[in-house]
Amino acid sequence: MARVMNSSLIFDRRVLLGLAAAVILSFTFAFLYAPDLRPSADWMPPLMSKPSSPFSVPLKNLEDANIVELDYLAIKPNVSDKVRFYWNIPYAATAGGGNRFRGPQPVNRTYGIGRGQKPLVWDGALGMCPRIQKIDPAQRSRKDISGEDVLGITARWTEDCLSLNVFTPIDAEPGDDLPVLVNIPGGGFHLPGRSNGGEMVEKARREKGVDGKLDKGIVVVTMYYRNGIYGFLSGEQIAKDGDYNMGLRDQRAALEWVQKYIRYFGGNPDHVVIMGTSAGGASVMLQLTANEGDNYYPVPGTGRKQLFHGAIAQSPASPTFFTPTQAEKFYKEVADGLNCTDIACVRAASPGDLYYENYPMNFPGRSTPPRWMWAPTTEPSGGMFTAPAPAAIMSNRYAKVPTIIGFTSNEGSDQVKKTTDNEGEFKSYLKDHYPLLSDEDLNTLVNTYPNDRQWPDSGKWWDAVAKAQGDIRYICPTYLASNAMAEHNPENVPTYQYQWDVMWGVDIKNGFGTKHAGTVGQVMVRRQNEISDYFISFVKFLDPNREPSTIPREGVKVAKWEPLDSTGRRMFFTNIKEGGHRGDGTNMLGKMRTEMRLRDDDRERKCGVIRGMMRRLQMEGVEALNLN
Repeated sequence: MARVMNSSLIFDRRVLLGLAAAVILSFTFAFLYAPDLRPSADWMPPLMSKPSSPFSVPLKNLEDANIVELDYLAIKPNVSDKVRFYWNIPYAATAGGGNRFRGPQPVNRTYGIGRGQKPLVWDGALGMCPRIQKIDPAQRSRKDISGEDVLGITARWTEDCLSLNVFTPIDAEPGDDLPVLVNIPGGGFHLPGRSNGGEMVEKARREKGVDGKLDKGIVVVTMYYRNGIYGFLSGEQIAKDGDYNMGLRDQRAALEWVQKYIRYFGGNPDHVVIMGTSAGGASVMLQLTANEGDNYYPVPGTGRKQLFHGAIAQSPASPTFFTPTQAEKFYKEVADGLNCTDIACVRAASPGDLYYENYPMNFPGRSTPPRWMWAPTTEPSGGMFTAPAPAAIMSNRYAKVPTIIGFTSNEGSDQVKKTTDNEGEFKSYLKDHYPLLSDEDLNTLVNTYPNDRQWPDSGKWWDAVAKAQGDIRYICPTYLASNAMAEHNPENVPTYQYQWDVMWGVDIKNGFGTKHAGTVGQVMVRRQNEISDYFISFVKFLDPNREPSTIPREGVKVAKWEPLDSTGRRMFFTNIKEGGHRGDGTNMLGKMRTEMRLRDDDRERKCGVIRGMMRRLQMEGVEALNLN
């Protein structure tokens, strides 16, 4: 009887399951093929909406509430009365050994957690990526870099250098969701910059913010990334077994780290502004154009998240992208110096031997290297960096986020040989930097940038070459890209352009004028000033006017910064008295003034000349290596 009952139960279940399956199949068929019942994506949140966050405020460390504990690291900051300084936080594994000439690899160890471990405490070590060496072999060293047995964050110069620094207000708490500024340091892709964001954190604080309440300010992040051969060596062997543009990929990894961990420091991953100067500014522009302008990245279980939401580029350089022939020449020079015939041998070289090969190299057919020689290489279609940034922006392939972009009046004066004395030296200097320029191009540049005067203690043609290089490498690519943003951006995504015409001391009369990247000494320092007022407001609100117009500093009046539009209007900063100009005495220097100015017709003309040469300047249309 029991067996019969069990069989009946089994039979009944089969019948029920069969009926259920039939109903489900019928419903599915009707659902998929009835027009009114087809699936719709209308329920999905738009890309710009904030995904739900799994973050929950962690418990404070019982020994020290300042200690931050992550899933792979615990770190105790240095502190002042206003700022916490979290130095040398690894965001990727060592870039040495088998990881050379590859994109950044995930951190593969823990720091300061586990049995018997104490949180990391900065001991003063710099942990910097290797710097460029001298051209002369007799002046180069194999000894200034640590071996692979030394932990990078305890070394001075090391390949295990992929770390970042976080600076927070002293009272920032996890979950405060303060705006985040990520500063990418400059250095010409030759030198690893180390910037301290603590002073900017200090001056961003407002005891009464725009809403009348305490505004703790911002969280600042700075980073190291690979430079020289470590960050930008390319060539066929690396294309087959490695990655191009490792330094730029390092920056991308640091931005992903910010998305994952910055809430533990009080920052808001949904409000991140990237900023950089010179090569750091170039990096900002390249991050805007990476992946054809797609600045989202996949987050398991969440979807895709935006890496950054605004950008500031100060005096961005426009580096010449290497052609395949040039890239192969540079790779071969390194490999030959190591007596290597393949990439495996180069990766196996000792840290000191590889460091010895990290120097500026001349382009094929030239005998003198450019001042800032190392630069990106074009990646094939589908790669991360497939075009120089100005060209990509002018082609409308960039991330549409609010931006501030600008330049100084005399970007080239401290970037060229002051001894340049004649037309031949003028042409030779530019040809060393831009070897694809034709004789006709060089003659055009001579006519476009006449030598107006000889300055004290300088060659007769310093004025001309400084103006030409300033426009070619800095001003015109920046100007053209910024104008293109104003043309291509949606109406609700502003871009702001500026010109810095501020001179200090004798620079007004000795010819240097407003040197390259002159704003950086204003923005990152503790002292309040007009340009940092605008920048801090932009970091907080993506609007440079919000704080200066709502809570202006006592005794300071600044102009409203209008977005760039078809009139070419830009913010003009100057401390030169009305009627004064470069070449006057120091008595013509006065207080800072800000004012909106319309398009500069002379700059428009000169940048039109540079625009016509951009392919031969290797700033547009640089082919990628074809492995087929």
